[in-house]
Amino acid sequence: MATNYDDIADEYLQTKVNPIKKYSEEFTFFQALGDVRQQSVLDLACGDGYYTRAVRRQGAAPVVGIDLSPEMIRQAEAAEAAGPLGITYRVGDVAQMGAVGAFDVVTAVYLLQYAATESELQGMVNAIYANLKPGGRVVMVTGQPDLTEAHLAAQRHYEVIIEPQGPLADGVSIDTTIFVPEGAVKFTNHHWTKAAYARVFRQAGFHSVVWYPMQISAEGLALYPPEYWQPYQQYPAIAVVAGRR
Repeated sequence: MATNYDDIADEYLQTKVNPIKKYSEEFTFFQALGDVRQQSVLDLACGDGYYTRAVRRQGAAPVVGIDLSPEMIRQAEAAEAAGPLGITYRVGDVAQMGAVGAFDVVTAVYLLQYAATESELQGMVNAIYANLKPGGRVVMVTGQPDLTEAHLAAQRHYEVIIEPQGPLADGVSIDTTIFVPEGAVKFTNHHWTKAAYARVFRQAGFHSVVWYPMQISAEGLALYPPEYWQPYQQYPAIAVVAGRR
């Protein structure tokens, strides 16, 4: 069953304090993204606008955020009202939205793993391609395409439980539980291999696809001892991937 983020929006915001998200996911994403000053950015699956605001603060303009959840967009717009950055937000389904503009960069943090079928995955990637200028880039965070049982075991060290609902093949449903200060957040997405990603990106027309190794920021390394990071460094459950039109 697809996760309704309107129902878990407040709880999901608490996952931002997880050290993996704070010191690895965010750090690696921005390393891959690079300089976006004066570049137009479309942030898909923007949620409450966490990354959307961060991209805007790095000098991107204009910046547009789109998310399927009206509640997430409500929270993003509330943050914009409280501290205006000039970001435009709208509710929309990536797989059905078509072209909303021509952007230098598209970002998508946790979008593609919500495709339940390869046809849906292709539709999302086609939409990304349609919204990029020629030569434009997409930078994404997604589920680990090389997921193994060792990856699943390693995440428990970080208060994350990942439970595939079948063999680790393309499209299998994955239930994830992240423990947060006020309880736990549960959601469902899907596993896709590098081969599947390669097919859909090639079919959409992308010229290149690059997978980035997950890194840990200097701040994260200073705050936590080496043994804390060792399981994650060997078996990260997420990945950063970029493509160029």
